Amino acid sequence: MATVTNLLSSSQITSLIQQASAAFQLPAATLQTQETPMKAQISALGKVQGALSSLQQALAGLADVGSLQQRSVTASPNGVVQASATNSASVGSYALSNITLAHAETLISSGSSSSSGSLGSGSIAIKVGGGSTVTVNIASGSSSLSGIAAAIDQAGAGVTATVVFDGAAYHLVLAGAATGAANSFTVSGTGGLAGLGYSPTVSGSGLRQSQVATNAGFSLNGLTITSGSNKIGAVIPGVTLTLAASGSATVTVSQSTSALDNAAQGVVQALNAALGTINQETAFSATSGGGPLLGDVGLEVLRSGLLNAISAQTGGASSPYSTLSAVGFGITSSGTVTFNDSTFQTAAQSNYAAVASLFGAAGLASNPNVLVEGVAASPPGVYPVDVTSNSGGTVIGTVNGLAASGTNGVLVVNDAGSSLNGLALEIQPGVIGALGTVTISQGLFGSLSSLVNAALASGSGSVTGQISSLNSSINSMNQQITALQKEATQETQLLTAQFSAAQAALSQLTTVSSFLSSYFNQPSGGLGG
Repeated sequence: MATVTNLLSSSQITSLIQQASAAFQLPAATLQTQETPMKAQISALGKVQGALSSLQQALAGLADVGSLQQRSVTASPNGVVQASATNSASVGSYALSNITLAHAETLISSGSSSSSGSLGSGSIAIKVGGGSTVTVNIASGSSSLSGIAAAIDQAGAGVTATVVFDGAAYHLVLAGAATGAANSFTVSGTGGLAGLGYSPTVSGSGLRQSQVATNAGFSLNGLTITSGSNKIGAVIPGVTLTLAASGSATVTVSQSTSALDNAAQGVVQALNAALGTINQETAFSATSGGGPLLGDVGLEVLRSGLLNAISAQTGGASSPYSTLSAVGFGITSSGTVTFNDSTFQTAAQSNYAAVASLFGAAGLASNPNVLVEGVAASPPGVYPVDVTSNSGGTVIGTVNGLAASGTNGVLVVNDAGSSLNGLALEIQPGVIGALGTVTISQGLFGSLSSLVNAALASGSGSVTGQISSLNSSINSMNQQITALQKEATQETQLLTAQFSAAQAALSQLTTVSSFLSSYFNQPSGGLGG
């Protein structure tokens, strides 16, 4: 009789299920393979994005080249005068001689055996210069030298009070808060404090003068100068002097190019880092093949734009330096930027304003009697200047036909509806008429910033937008992969169940077959009995 047996072994069934499962997983695996180069592109674009962000930060140093420090100042010998200078200071040397310092008046009381003993209640009236008299009322319990000093300090009378010990006695010391002859002061006391008084017109005062209030004085290039303070800011326009000792000194104001030079070098370094990253990620070599961004048209356009910003003319037609190459910039055959610092320094020392206009928002006047003080939000262009009145510091005229006026010699465009509103020009005293033109430029900052900002614009930039699009595609593919993997798992489970069911059925049939075979093969049983 025929027997029923298993069609496949357990290992064969397992192998078949594994093969089927692999086939079920193939669509998901194919999508995962397709994601690999996309993830490499995202990583590479992230590097480009980081390099461009660094360039964006470096460019911030050129956003307002007019605010960069343009003056350096030295004083010799050391210790006599300290000096600082703003960008409006004229370059030159200034000789200071016969320097005398300003002093604050100081009064000192006669000696007391104690700083805590009471002098009795009363009041102290203090009058500084032509100011109002300040009266300080002091109770008996607060009338020690220490208490009196504390009360005067709290009164804000324009003097400071301390108690000093000379080794034998305690003294109340009053010192003017400000130097200068105009800040001399008088003191009068009443009651128990009547002995604490001083007036230069009264002899025998209880307080004696240990330092006279004096003005500072010196000769500047032969001109006699006096000041109530040792800090003097109006004598040399743009220069602040702080007198520190008597004697003579020379103050020299020089053109400083360090800040502009540092900003330019920072941009070159960041620009080369960005170009190097783009070059690396888009390169092809016989050994390693193509970079993840090889053939990326957007990056090719960006790279060309960055290099064109260096080679393009950015200075005004009247500028002695109309290109960056004239001040030390160059482009290599490999697509990076070179910077000759010596050439740059020489050009900046020769004509700082012209060089600065190559880099950032700046203005350059064709007439030496005009200085661009501030460009506000003025767009690039060439604008004629005409001054109709210039007297006593009040200036009236037009810029590009727009009404302009101002004080302190500064002509300001006053037209809220114009893009030139706020453009400020310093005009030399008394100069009137047609004063040439002012050229406003955005320079390298403007051209590079527009490219970088367009590439990094949130969600829509040529770089950020591409990253966003790739991430969106990967997210969509991941959803598909998850769905396909779930479906494959279900199909594998179903197939496994079907094989298990078939095996169970075969097992039952085998049992029945064995029984029947045994039954019919009995010698004396079954149908043969």
